[in-house]
Amino acid sequence: MPTTNSNIHFLGLAPRFLNGVLEVPVYHMRGGTSTGIVLFDDHLPTDRKLREEVIKRIMGVPLEGEVNSNRQITGLGRGIPQSCKVFIVAPSDREDADIDSTLAQLAPTKAAIDWSVNCGNMSATLPIFANEIGLLPLEPGRSRVRIHNTNTGIVAHALVDIPDAGSPMEAKTEIPGVLGTWPGVQLALLEPVGSKTGKLLPTGNLVDVLDGIEVSCVDLAVPMVIIRAIDLGKTAAEAPEDLNADTGFKTKIQRIWIEAGLKMGLKGADGTPFTPEQLAVSETIPKACIIARPSNEEKARGANIRVRYFTPQDAHKSLAVTGGACLAAGCLTAGTVAHELAEDISELGPNLKEHEVKMANPAGILKATIEGAQDKSGNIIMPSAAYERSTQVLLRGHTPIYNASPELMNFYREAEQAA
Repeated sequence: MPTTNSNIHFLGLAPRFLNGVLEVPVYHMRGGTSTGIVLFDDHLPTDRKLREEVIKRIMGVPLEGEVNSNRQITGLGRGIPQSCKVFIVAPSDREDADIDSTLAQLAPTKAAIDWSVNCGNMSATLPIFANEIGLLPLEPGRSRVRIHNTNTGIVAHALVDIPDAGSPMEAKTEIPGVLGTWPGVQLALLEPVGSKTGKLLPTGNLVDVLDGIEVSCVDLAVPMVIIRAIDLGKTAAEAPEDLNADTGFKTKIQRIWIEAGLKMGLKGADGTPFTPEQLAVSETIPKACIIARPSNEEKARGANIRVRYFTPQDAHKSLAVTGGACLAAGCLTAGTVAHELAEDISELGPNLKEHEVKMANPAGILKATIEGAQDKSGNIIMPSAAYERSTQVLLRGHTPIYNASPELMNFYREAEQAA
């Protein structure tokens, strides 16, 4: 079967046929507030069409031309964007990375796969996966795993504590939006500024007026448009489901993120600028958020700002770490609408320093640590953004690919014969 690296044991798992049905090895994992599937690159076809067929059938999303209203009841996805992610992991040829990661972001009822974004939450799973399958054997103690994300070009450093052989990982990490304590992974995004646009302020402005509303467009880890909640008749204290149910509000914020995407010059994975129509249905970029000053109760818990975050199609039940890092960068950048509303925020100085920003969201308080400085000319540098996530393996094994196309079956049959 398609495994080219004989040193990878993958716990003895390999693609196989069982009773005539193709089965592919999968890890079902949780990273932070996201869940998804992690696959080994060598187990997949190199042909993009066949690779996407495997991914779509595993996750239960429609193939091209199909209509699916069952929201992934036939697959391993859970019917929401945060649980509709597939990471593909491979050894890296780069000198500054140990593994390559590629994210396939799916939507529950859509055939299209977005290959243009990363997921900071699910990235926490990758060191555990790489260690377990033997791709990157880690010694007991603290290990650093350098992860190159092929979607964005960003390299993240993950710090993970590996236990002695036969012992479990310590499960002491607690994060907002996740019940209980679990193994923790610290992640630092290196050179996160301009993930999609090459600039911290993609439009060149601290504040833009879009659809008659003042906003700030910021790109750190992910491009995002930041909006005062009050300017849309909101408080940023609303429940996500209430925001999603407000059609007038959703229409307004969609118009804003479309204008923001155009003004930021956002492009698809093929380098073609997004059209307004593509931005209107985008499940990934730009992100959007509405913000307000924290309440007294939130301030007592250390919050600097309150936020409701959008993916952009739906209000998030918490706050994605990439979006949180971007908002934190906005809070630290004087002149943005985020800086205006952030309270007790530290100021960027001439020397590099770590700045903590705590953001109140529906699930609790998310903390991001931005390393940053600003010189006398106003130039801002932010070489890293760090956060901690918890992670767990939900399931490891094989998943059947029912109704695989003849082309897909032939690929795996030929690989089996060549093995």
